Amino acid sequence: MEMKTILGLDIGGANTKAALLTFKNNLIEESISHVEYFPFWKKTIEQIPEMFKRIISRLLRGTPNKLKKIDQIAITITAELSDAFQTKREGILTILAALQKIFKKDKMKFISNMAKFLDFEEVKSNPLSIAAANWVSTALFLGKYVPQCILIDSGSTTTDIIPIKDSIPVARGKDDISRLINHELIYTGGLRATIPSITHHVPYKQTRVRISFEKFALISDVHRILNNISEQEYINDTADHRSKSLEYCYARLARILCMDMETIERKDLDKIARYIYEKQLTIISKELQLFLRDFMLRIPSFNDNPLFVLTGLSANFLIKPVLERLGYNNIVSYENVTNVPDNISSSAFAVAGALYYTSL
Repeated sequence: MEMKTILGLDIGGANTKAALLTFKNNLIEESISHVEYFPFWKKTIEQIPEMFKRIISRLLRGTPNKLKKIDQIAITITAELSDAFQTKREGILTILAALQKIFKKDKMKFISNMAKFLDFEEVKSNPLSIAAANWVSTALFLGKYVPQCILIDSGSTTTDIIPIKDSIPVARGKDDISRLINHELIYTGGLRATIPSITHHVPYKQTRVRISFEKFALISDVHRILNNISEQEYINDTADHRSKSLEYCYARLARILCMDMETIERKDLDKIARYIYEKQLTIISKELQLFLRDFMLRIPSFNDNPLFVLTGLSANFLIKPVLERLGYNNIVSYENVTNVPDNISSSAFAVAGALYYTSL
């Protein structure tokens, strides 16, 4: 019985997700995952290798020697877009240098935007070939289980729409800008979106008020108030670096109207939160309809009750309601289909699984 252990890393600008998978007879025998909040724009180059060390320590329960038993390391990177770096090339090369300090080069494989796994030296000579390609591995892994569907991954910052046909992604876009143009990437998510990126006005006292453009609150405060996320799921920094408790979420939301909890009532803030939520759903709905209109003309076989597979920490409250309002009900969970144990780290599981299954 052949066993193989693969470490999957999804290195994002705010969160790095890791999953350690052991495969036996083409099935996942064991798995463990971890999410490390690591905002690249706040960190130094010297702190990046230390972040990888922390992840390994937590996954291997403080036994670094077990690192030698990892057969391969499957990696996807989106952190290159962080303004910690002047260019994407600089970002990827910086992260490669940090990875090289912790892992052996010959064990590392990187998913490219052309759905191929590349080795360390190939990536070093062509860094942009792997830029923002995490959606590819997520789709390739799902394609092992479902040959035709529309995968939607909604996380803390962005929402990816990834059509899959004959078990491979058939998206038009290959990089961020082409995916934005083709409505396959929506720059809104469940935690880090700013309020002015969603709406410029909110209702208050029978009128519409233009809000402050300061970064007083984030959409995570809105979703915490509406109970769409728990305090534990509020994994990003708050706008004011204060508590993630409900009381402080209300206080931050009040500030977008240049008010505070002494001058506005919670019932008014509840109404404002619901309004902002609806505006975010409207943004997603419009983008999704534009994508579906063009995509179903291109591949008509998806017109007949297409299957939607959802993943990401925001999928249940951002994507599922939109699909249901549009009349789609053939909706399943990525985690249920693939047996991945959690939706927050699904991309790390996926890149490890994609490497395993494409190498069979």
